[in-house]
Amino acid sequence: MNKREIASLACKILGIFFIIQGTNVLSLTLSVAATSPIAHESFFNVIFSLIYILFGVLLWFLSDKLSAIMVAREIHSNEGSGIQISDIQRIAFSVLGLFFLGNSVPRLVSTLTNGYFMSGSAYSVTRLVLEAGGTVVQLIIGLGIFLGSQGLVNFLNNIRTAGLKD
Repeated sequence: MNKREIASLACKILGIFFIIQGTNVLSLTLSVAATSPIAHESFFNVIFSLIYILFGVLLWFLSDKLSAIMVAREIHSNEGSGIQISDIQRIAFSVLGLFFLGNSVPRLVSTLTNGYFMSGSAYSVTRLVLEAGGTVVQLIIGLGIFLGSQGLVNFLNNIRTAGLKD
């Protein structure tokens, strides 16, 4: 198994996780919607859960392209013996970044749509800014971890070897 295959497998596992999370949220939303008279809130919660499922499906089908991005600097080879711990760390950081991205995008969409329909009072604007602020920070952190995975691995290696004689 080479580096790209490992990264692709990790993306597929994360995709399955998001599909399962989406179906759990969807089943909970549908059970609440069956007993609740408020239709538009249930509709947006269904959309929220479908975004989870869509993100999981995209992770599954785009896993090869994402793995090429995660292991972009490497020449694709069929040999599996050249995997080092730094490669696994870089793939793990990339998958963690994808997790944060996939977790924050549906929340951000849900928060913004709820804020749109509850706009008007100062309380709802403050609540929207606070809820969206945390989600936007998670989105930015996820994007930073995904795109800067090699820098994080280098940083960990520097910390690990700081103060040691060569």
